[in-house]
Amino acid sequence: MEKVDINGLLSRLEELRNIEVLDYADDGIYIDKVKGIVKGQVDGEELSDLKKRRPRARPTPRQVSLVREVADTLARNRVRFKVIFGPKEVTIRMGDAFIRIYERDVRIAGFTDSSAPPLNLIIDKLGSYGPIRFLKPLS
Repeated sequence: MEKVDINGLLSRLEELRNIEVLDYADDGIYIDKVKGIVKGQVDGEELSDLKKRRPRARPTPRQVSLVREVADTLARNRVRFKVIFGPKEVTIRMGDAFIRIYERDVRIAGFTDSSAPPLNLIIDKLGSYGPIRFLKPLS
């Protein structure tokens, strides 16, 4: 865990680094790397034996720009969130809800409507990017 200011947070996003905002203080933002799911113990030697994968496609500059704007707004309103960069997509998680930014549209799950906080803080930015689709839970 490390403490950064808002510019440090945004520069890490510009570098396409997955981050989790853990907490806020008067003089900074506490962030950490996003931790994935680990089942069992794996040592370094076993990891080196794994086959190397080809580099994935990166998110577009337009997607990164939107993520910076959204993260700036969320951070200024002291909302905890995670940003995960994937191949040609970016996911922003807030608790059980998430926003996935694709090349052509934005898909939102876990919010009932656009007025639900903290989505209401960023819905205009998402709408200016492209069409928004609200995903319904699977039954």
